[in-house]
Amino acid sequence: MDRIRCVAETGCLVGECPVWDEETRRLYWTDINGMRVYCIDTPSGAIRHWQFDTTVSALALTTNPGWLLLAAGLRLLLWKVETDERVPFTKVEDGALGNRLNDGAAGPGGEFWIGTMRNNVDSGGSNIEVDWGLPENRSGSLYRVEADGSVLRCAAGIAIPNTMVWSPDRLTMYTGDSIDNVLYAYDYREGSISGRRVFTRDLDRGVPDGSAIDEEGFVWNCRYFGSSVVRFAPSGEVDRVVEMPVENITSCVFGGSSLRTLFVTTAASSGSESASLAGGVFAFEPGVRGLPENLFRLP
Repeated sequence: MDRIRCVAETGCLVGECPVWDEETRRLYWTDINGMRVYCIDTPSGAIRHWQFDTTVSALALTTNPGWLLLAAGLRLLLWKVETDERVPFTKVEDGALGNRLNDGAAGPGGEFWIGTMRNNVDSGGSNIEVDWGLPENRSGSLYRVEADGSVLRCAAGIAIPNTMVWSPDRLTMYTGDSIDNVLYAYDYREGSISGRRVFTRDLDRGVPDGSAIDEEGFVWNCRYFGSSVVRFAPSGEVDRVVEMPVENITSCVFGGSSLRTLFVTTAASSGSESASLAGGVFAFEPGVRGLPENLFRLP
């Protein structure tokens, strides 16, 4: 494995949901609390950002080049990068529930998967304290969104939904709940999920956040509070632990040449170690290739 390096010292409050655009060689990611989307042009190293007026938690490439699907607050937008055109697409959930969108990803069938959770960010981007032990704060759900804007709830009773990745054969979907320190595996067939079972639970390395999957079917899971990225075998056993230089590791994606680089987003640290790099994006070569990004299928 190559050395770990910081490729973007952006100081995100909660960097999340990196997406690799192979066509443009760009890496996109969000800062949930900062209400921004960032982009690094990897050939030049130039970094840009765009400001939004609410939390921005997830991104997906679409079948229309230049347009991304973006999760903002409780709504999904279609966003044209070069002109910053923002087109409302659909509202996922009623605001009366007190939730916001969290992690999301396009599925193999062209649908979009997105989770909701109790809103923990105020209008200025500061954290709102939430007692995750209260049953009413397990208000999150997992939704499937189709190209026509229709929304289907597929699971409920979730505290903080994170991770949406699929096995190389597209027959298994992995997702989890950070508060419960668990990742689940579902049977995945033509955009539908069933047969939930525990993939991994109670690992003593923080809690699970976002993930990527490699061509061998191993899940690379970022560990919030855990200063690490953990590679899980398809059996759920720990295969490798990669120690990271900051505490709060949020999500990752394969990109770069032949999808051999793992890009890792992070959040601001509660400690002083490497504080100047916390919230930045890191990269390393893990010795295995990733899988291409799924695309959200537009009409």
